[in-house]
Amino acid sequence: MTFPALGLSVPLLRAIAERDYTEPTPIQIGAIPVILRGGDVVASAQTGSGKTAAFALPILQLLARSVRPPGRFARAVILVPTRELAAQIGESFRRYSRYLPQPLKTLVVYGGVSINPQMMALGGGADILVATPGRLLDLIDHNAVSLSQVSTLVLDEADRLLDLGFSAELGRILALLPAQRQSLLFSATFPPALETLATALLRNPIRIEVPAEPAKTVT
Repeated sequence: MTFPALGLSVPLLRAIAERDYTEPTPIQIGAIPVILRGGDVVASAQTGSGKTAAFALPILQLLARSVRPPGRFARAVILVPTRELAAQIGESFRRYSRYLPQPLKTLVVYGGVSINPQMMALGGGADILVATPGRLLDLIDHNAVSLSQVSTLVLDEADRLLDLGFSAELGRILALLPAQRQSLLFSATFPPALETLATALLRNPIRIEVPAEPAKTVT
């Protein structure tokens, strides 16, 4: 299997080639075509399996086909448990999108720092918003961003989101999202509480399971 065979656009393939990625990992082979078709995904994927590219690449391709509406809207929201993971994923989106003909705005927001610069950066909205749940709710409470136009939601390391006590925050965020959206859930483990969340969140998802020992690291 090759990256072109997955249906990715030429600008994204150029960015991939620049990273010296020669062939997709199992999670990418399973997830990218489904996401490009607009389907929901629930995936068991360890760190190092290539899961970030598995959702970032098709999300970028889908967003590049449409225009962000005016206002403080986010179009794709990626929820993560830690600021470190948020920063990593934000950088991946920026790397992969660098050759798209129409620039896409990626913002990373998390707590522990002043909220004011993040509120200012959200002026005009964002195409991709990578966030920790608590800080996203803070920004919503300050009317800095609206989730009413979100087309794709990603929960990354979803088991850690629950382990760190974000269940209530996730519930509030999910209630603000449009009913018609694409939802993607990635987790290393699936405890009962997460299975319940996945059932409520996803619509006829494709389930993808990746072995715990990946052959190579592609983020």
